[in-house]
Amino acid sequence: MADSKRVEFVRLIKEAPSKQVENVFIGLTYVLAILLLVFAIVPTINTIFQINREIQEKQTVYNALENKIIALSSLDEQYNENSEKFKDLTLLYPTSGNFSLFLSNIDAVVARNNFVLDAISFSEYDRDTFQINTSAIKPWSVRIAVSGKKVYLVTFLRELEAMPMFPVIESLAYGTDVDDEGNTKYSITLRIYHVENPKFYE
Repeated sequence: MADSKRVEFVRLIKEAPSKQVENVFIGLTYVLAILLLVFAIVPTINTIFQINREIQEKQTVYNALENKIIALSSLDEQYNENSEKFKDLTLLYPTSGNFSLFLSNIDAVVARNNFVLDAISFSEYDRDTFQINTSAIKPWSVRIAVSGKKVYLVTFLRELEAMPMFPVIESLAYGTDVDDEGNTKYSITLRIYHVENPKFYE
């Protein structure tokens, strides 16, 4: 019995260093695994996330550029479709004071509403009384004197403001005298627009 206990004691003594070595090895393995995780895997994951963010940002920029290209292409198509109409802008908003289109429209509107055009004049607009926040078109004042019956006046005024150059009626004055044909004299002030820059359409 005593011999058996002695043998067991000897075996434990021999196995003790081996067990310690195994524990140290396991401990080192854990340390190396943690170091690998911290210094190798984590930076790799961060790099992957950064690459994904950059890809998303580039995709956003690409989509914005693509939308702008589509918008510009659409504008180009619209311009080509309406290029003939754009040529009329030089008559609607002239640069040289050539209000020929306005004059021809005035004649037609006056005659259509049974009025007679007695006089017309153009003048620079009083900038102190009216401000317009545009860089190209500027206001211009037109005064017309017409004679006609009151029953046609409202329709006449509506048609004046419906002309293609979008004039605005600013004042209306008329006398109390009526001629033998029942006509009254009216003085109407309109605001129209022109382009100050002579090279605007070039």
